[in-house]
Amino acid sequence: MKIKLVSFVILCTFLLVPTIASAASAEQVYGFTPARIKILVTVVMGLGSVGIAWLSLARASDRSGKGNWRIATLVAIALALIAFFIAGPHFVYTTGDIGSGNGRGGAAFVVILSIITIVLSGMAWFASRYRTS
Repeated sequence: MKIKLVSFVILCTFLLVPTIASAASAEQVYGFTPARIKILVTVVMGLGSVGIAWLSLARASDRSGKGNWRIATLVAIALALIAFFIAGPHFVYTTGDIGSGNGRGGAAFVVILSIITIVLSGMAWFASRYRTS
């Protein structure tokens, strides 16, 4: 048990050292910046698309096959692609570290959420094909 705790502390230390170093060199930004607001909107879109994709996967793998899960899957993919094409360029082209007020951390999170949504939507689409009646 102690070895797991020691390795966890070492891992946390290695993860926090770059954050502390970048926070010491940059100014602290408080409140909502325009970049943070833009990325918060895309985070909400990304979380919504993951939720819709998850529900459509549950509905598509159900034996009854009721509901409009195909429409929900297409809506989830559309939301994920919109969020991806807003957050992806923002993550690539903004300067500064994560935590400097430019929304870079949120953009990385949205890119990951978009990929998860597309995978879940693909699973929903193919789960319906192999459903036994």
